[in-house]
Amino acid sequence: MRPTTLNYPVNPDYGNGACCRRITVDAADGQVTAYLTDTFHEMRCTVNHDGEIITAISGETIRIPTSACPGAVGQLRMFVGLPIATPTREFYRGTLAARHCTHLLDLAVIAVRQCGRPYGTTRYDAEVPDETSGETTMEIRRNGEQVHRWLARDGRIAAPAALRGRTLERGFAAWASEIFDADDFEAATILARTWLIAIGRRYRVADAAGQPASMNPQMFGRCYAYSMPNITTAVFTGEPERNVPPRI
Repeated sequence: MRPTTLNYPVNPDYGNGACCRRITVDAADGQVTAYLTDTFHEMRCTVNHDGEIITAISGETIRIPTSACPGAVGQLRMFVGLPIATPTREFYRGTLAARHCTHLLDLAVIAVRQCGRPYGTTRYDAEVPDETSGETTMEIRRNGEQVHRWLARDGRIAAPAALRGRTLERGFAAWASEIFDADDFEAATILARTWLIAIGRRYRVADAAGQPASMNPQMFGRCYAYSMPNITTAVFTGEPERNVPPRI
């Protein structure tokens, strides 16, 4: 579930912007690199493979919210040796996701999906405007072409009619994986994740630099940085917001 409140100073400019995320995936011979940049994060994941299994995987955290986040890079090594055809759900089963950086894990899964596919570049651009009236129109494009455009309110899709009432929170993957094909499910997941982090736009996160991450108990257990023992020493980096991806 998305946290309802976070212990940061309120952002007086909320309502005049959007949370944006861009993911670029470059597939070449034996290697796929996925790069993410959004309002609050910037990171990269590279997967090497022999056409059948993952032979190496590495990550880089460039712009991150807590001092503990870089430690999650080493967690990716548990995927070395897995078949590149491993179903997406296997990367998230049980409590496995909480052992990783949420966004770095997502990048790794996206990169693995591209292994063995035709070489080239795929780019996703997602945007979730500030929810000032209780609803927002969120959108994601793949290589410039619209894939999904949803009106959302209180964590549920209000339109299009075929998706009305569908959740963006816990239970999202279950219904979305049944309705969409693999590529459109990937796009849907990126858009839902962008909505998840968009709550950060309500706050001035840069003002929390140096403060303990434990000041936000609603986040406990959600990811690597907010799990024990990392949460006991993690502090906020105070990285300012960056509207790196262009508005859709």
